[in-house]
Amino acid sequence: MKEGPPPVAYNRRDGFQLSNESDVWIAYERAVFRSELHRVTNFIPGIVAPHSKKMPEGEWIRLVLEQLGGVKATLEVLTRMER
Repeated sequence: MKEGPPPVAYNRRDGFQLSNESDVWIAYERAVFRSELHRVTNFIPGIVAPHSKKMPEGEWIRLVLEQLGGVKATLEVLTRMER
């Protein structure tokens, strides 16, 4: 593995600072997408599904399920996509 600065650094004065190599950015972005996919994947059955069972006709929960399904599908594509 290459030595050097981290892919993304942050400080209050300068904000986000990125590596000069685009492959590093992509690897970092994919890692973030995988992390978010994991969170959404766990959130749906843990919180959203029980809510849906209690209020299956609720407009809010139907909207949440539809939108989270789209988010999950998008994150899955982004984590698996080959360059």
